[in-house]
Amino acid sequence: MTKKPGLRRKPPEEVAEEVRVFLTRIHRRRKRFRAAYEKHLREVRKRVVEAVSAGISLEEVAKASGYALKTVSRWMKKCRTTAQEIEVETARERLNTIQARRRRMAAEELMISTKARSVIRKAMGVGIPATEFAELTDYEVTTVERWFASARRVLAQAQRRQEIASVKRGKANRPPQDLSPVEYDRWLVQNDLARKALLRKYGLASKHRRRRFSPSRRRPRHLRRG
Repeated sequence: MTKKPGLRRKPPEEVAEEVRVFLTRIHRRRKRFRAAYEKHLREVRKRVVEAVSAGISLEEVAKASGYALKTVSRWMKKCRTTAQEIEVETARERLNTIQARRRRMAAEELMISTKARSVIRKAMGVGIPATEFAELTDYEVTTVERWFASARRVLAQAQRRQEIASVKRGKANRPPQDLSPVEYDRWLVQNDLARKALLRKYGLASKHRRRRFSPSRRRPRHLRRG
C-alpha cells in the first residue's frame, strides 16, 4: 500500500494527485481480494459437500465452517458434482481451516476499507467529490457518500463549536454563503486544520491517542453469518 498522501506544505493539486494514486492502489488491492475471495468460496462449497457426504450433519457443518445453515443448505441443493470420499475427522479439520481463513479475510477487507476512509478528509480538502472517490476505489457511491457525510458531520460540529466560541469572544468565523458542496467540504477541512495548528501553537492540542485497528471491531456485511 502506498504511503498516505500529505496535505500541509504542498500545493492542493499535488496532494490531489497523491490522493488519486492512493485510491487507485486501494482499488487494485480490492480487486485482488475479491479474486481471492471467489476462489475461497469455490473451495468452501467443495469442502461442505465432502463433509456432508462423510456423514456430518448440515447443522454441524454450518457451525464448524462459520456459515449460516440456510447458506449451507442452499449450496447442497445446487451441488451437481460427486464429492470425494474422506474421513470424518479430515472433513472436520478442513471445516475449521475454512472458518479461520474466513476470519482472516474479513479482517483484511476491513483493513482495506479503513485505509480508504483514512483519506476522506484529505480528499474533501483538495476538492475530490464522493462520486470520483467511489469511481477510483470501486466502492458503491452510496457507501462513499455515507463516509463523506460522517466526516462532514464531525467537521461541521467542530465548526459550530468554533463559531459559538468566536461569537462569545465577539468574533464571527462563519463559512461563505455562496460555496458549492465540494467547496464547502474543502473549506471545512482547511478550517479544521487551521484550528488544530493554532491549538498546537499554544500547546492546547488534545493528547488523545487514536485506537489501533482491531479486526474484531466490525466484520463486512457479506462475510457475516447468514
